[in-house]
Amino acid sequence: MSGTNQAMTWHMIGHSWAEELLKKHIRTDQVRQAYLLTGSDGLGKRTLAIRFAQALNCTAPKASGDICGECRACTLIPTTQFPDFHEIVPEEDTSRLKVEQIRELQQKLALSPYEGTWRIALLPDFENATENAANALLKTLEEPSENVIVLLTAVDVPSLLPTIVSRCEHLPLRAVSNEIIRETLLRQGVEGEQAELIAGLAQGRPGWAIRYANDPELLVKRAELLDQLSQLLHQSKRERFDYVERFLPRRDELDTQRHNVQEALQIWMGVWRDAMQRGFNVAGENINPDRSDLIEVLNQKLSPQQIHACVHALKRAQHTIERFANVRLTMEVLMLELPNLE
Repeated sequence: MSGTNQAMTWHMIGHSWAEELLKKHIRTDQVRQAYLLTGSDGLGKRTLAIRFAQALNCTAPKASGDICGECRACTLIPTTQFPDFHEIVPEEDTSRLKVEQIRELQQKLALSPYEGTWRIALLPDFENATENAANALLKTLEEPSENVIVLLTAVDVPSLLPTIVSRCEHLPLRAVSNEIIRETLLRQGVEGEQAELIAGLAQGRPGWAIRYANDPELLVKRAELLDQLSQLLHQSKRERFDYVERFLPRRDELDTQRHNVQEALQIWMGVWRDAMQRGFNVAGENINPDRSDLIEVLNQKLSPQQIHACVHALKRAQHTIERFANVRLTMEVLMLELPNLE
C-alpha cells in the first residue's frame, strides 16, 4: 500500500477532537485567520500545528483535510524548509521573542504564497514574547492578509494579551490518557514495564513520553534529581544553599539555569502530588510508582496539610520562573520552604 493511501490521519497521539475540528475547517472552507493552541509543554501543541499546516498546503490528499505525507509541503513543513511556512522562535542569545522578528515576519506575510495555498506563520511558546512583540503581532491579527494563517502556541491563556486571545480560535489541548501513551510506546518497541513507568511519569504529555523513551539518560537524570530531593529533606539550610550553588553554576547561561530548574521542579512536583493524593486518600494511580518508599516517608513524617503546602510552594516557584524572575533567588526561597524531616 502506498504512503498516500496510508496517510488518512495526522498520526497524532491523542487530541482526536482537535484534529477533527481543524479538518472540518478545511473541508468546509471555514479556516480561521488565527489559531491558539494551549497546554503544557510536551502535550503536542507544535505537532498539531505542523499537521494543520501540512493539511492546509498538501497537494495530494486522499480527502480534503488529510495529509499525503509525500508532497513537498508534507515533507518540507516539518523541517521548516517550505517557502510558505515560517516558524518564528527566539534568537540564540535570548529566550524572548523580539519585536524585530515580528516585523520581519510581517514583511513575509505581506507577500502572496510562493508555492502553497496558504502562507502560514507558527509562533510556538508565544507567552515568551516581549510585550512589544505581542503588540506588533496584534496588528497582523487585526488586519489579516488574504491566504495567511497565524498559529500560536502557549501554556495557557492568562499568559497572553487578552486582545491576542480574542482574535484567535482557541483550542485548549488536554492531557492524553496514560493508556494511549503506553500503547504508543509499546508500538514503538518500548518494553512493557518501561512503557508503563514512562506513561505514568508523562502526566498526559505524549511528547514528553517520546523524548524520555528515546533518551535513557533522561530517566537517569530524573532518578538523580529525586535522590537529591530526598537528601535535601534531611539537610540544614546552609547545606541546601550550597546545593543551589552546585545546581546552578554561575558559568551557565541564564536560559540553561531556567531550563534545569523547571525540569527539577516538574519532577519533584510529581512526588509531592503522589504524597498529597495518598495523604488525602484520593483514588488514582501514582505518577512515581518506583518511588513508593519516598512517598511513604513523606506521609509518615508530614501531615496532609504540610504536604499540600509543599505542593503550593513548588507551584509558586514554577510560576515565578515562568515569569523570568531571578532563578537563583527562587530556588533559595524554595529551599527555605521545604520541610526538614529530621
